[in-house]
Amino acid sequence: MVMALTGALRRILGIGAGVLVVLAGVYLGLAIHYWIPWPASLRQAGSFLFPLAIWGLWFLPGRWRGTRRGVALAGIAALFAAFLTKQPAPQDWVALQEHNPAAVIDGNRVTITNFRDAIHRPGEPSIPRWTTATFDLSTLKGVDLILQPFGNAKALAHVMLSFGFADGRHVVVSIEARQAKGGSFDALAGFFRRDPIYPELGTERDLLWARFARTPPDEVQIYPIHRDVASVRAYFERILAFINRIDARPIFYSTLRESCMTTLMNLAPESFASVPWHDVRRWIPGYSLSLFQQLGMVDDGMPADELARMRGLRDGIRSPESFPSEAAWSAYLRSEIQLGLGPGAQR
Repeated sequence: MVMALTGALRRILGIGAGVLVVLAGVYLGLAIHYWIPWPASLRQAGSFLFPLAIWGLWFLPGRWRGTRRGVALAGIAALFAAFLTKQPAPQDWVALQEHNPAAVIDGNRVTITNFRDAIHRPGEPSIPRWTTATFDLSTLKGVDLILQPFGNAKALAHVMLSFGFADGRHVVVSIEARQAKGGSFDALAGFFRRDPIYPELGTERDLLWARFARTPPDEVQIYPIHRDVASVRAYFERILAFINRIDARPIFYSTLRESCMTTLMNLAPESFASVPWHDVRRWIPGYSLSLFQQLGMVDDGMPADELARMRGLRDGIRSPESFPSEAAWSAYLRSEIQLGLGPGAQR
């Protein structure tokens, strides 16, 4: 009986070890595919050959099986160690992400360098503009949650924040994956330490109008966040401190742990501490609106889908160039929402 149980346990452990080796091969193959510092041809070959070599060493019958499995485990351990300790590599970044923002706070005065105020015209390449902007923190009025749905896929959306000041100006915070020239965003790459995280700080006439200026235009939803000014200021200063840390030492964008939404949640832990880890709304931005309602951060007087229809804008938005200032255009956006001119509404 004991021998039978021991044999069964060994078989179970063997099957479990085999499954882990298969999964490790798949993961590390994809990790090699997304490994930026390697040449493309080497990454493509490695992503295919490494899993095959590991699986062959582990599963093929014959002599030296124990030794071969030891070599396979050593290969897995070595690549995991190299992969997990790699740092973001300097690259030739796309023009709109060429410079890192940074902030200096002196009392109530915050000065942001590499504050973006790009020009976007439909059908034309964007024109980057980098400025140095100064704001009076004592005049901070509040913050808006910005959601940008991606097409008809409900789970997919981008999350931003827009901090508003008494003079009508805004500081938009958008956490993105930094892209090298010739590259494009890939959510799967966010599981494999490919792109550095890139915190954008810019005007609404840049970061919001960029969405409306696309063909077809993207939808943008604007929700006032219900928090007192002191809490909003503390949150803003915490975000600026994070941005300075990224400027000093880059980290990788992570689809789950450091994304457009989770980074902003990580910086406001007191708001999300009660949300269990298994609640998908804390990980998937497209489902997050009902979570923000549950936490009392945005209007909870109606279902999330109905609120989204009321607070969204997309078609027919006038260009910021037809307004005398950024503040005037931002006020115009919010007046459009007050008129109930959401996506598909008649103007």
